Amino acid sequence: MAISPTEFETLYRANAADILSYLRRRGAGDDAQDLLSETFLVAWRRREALPAPDLQRAWLFSTARRLRLAHHRQHQPTPGLTDTAAAPSRDTPTDTAANDAVHAALAKLNETDRELLTLTIWEGLTPSEAAAAIGLTAPAARVRLHRARRRLATDPTLAAHHDHDRPNPATLAIVQQPG
Repeated sequence: MAISPTEFETLYRANAADILSYLRRRGAGDDAQDLLSETFLVAWRRREALPAPDLQRAWLFSTARRLRLAHHRQHQPTPGLTDTAAAPSRDTPTDTAANDAVHAALAKLNETDRELLTLTIWEGLTPSEAAAAIGLTAPAARVRLHRARRRLATDPTLAAHHDHDRPNPATLAIVQQPG
């Protein structure tokens, strides 16, 4: 069943800013607005096939991710480039050394685990939404998140920036399990 123009506008208003932030943090730069428009154009064209309302946000992130990766491949054909978060967000460390430590630690994870962590921590998706965005089952995503956080909790790069008396909130957010 297709969503109405009013429902689509509500979907856009509720998610556009978050999708744009996601695209910017992933290095889309000047093309982020175009990729945002393309994401919602795909949603409009596929409005008859959109998932249930509780999965639409995840579907939008998945679409934005695929478009960003395709755009990256088209404009950056250099072999060996990886899909990493490009710029810190409001939830990443503000001091450069801690920021570099978080990015270095994240770079040690495989692409799927890194994307799961950043979608849940920086983009605010639930583990189930992040799973849907990446194409995993919710249980598989929860296991992968747990293991990735455990690996990061023992990463010496992050440990150097994690003072247990005054922990850095951003490094804590990366390694702590949700309550």
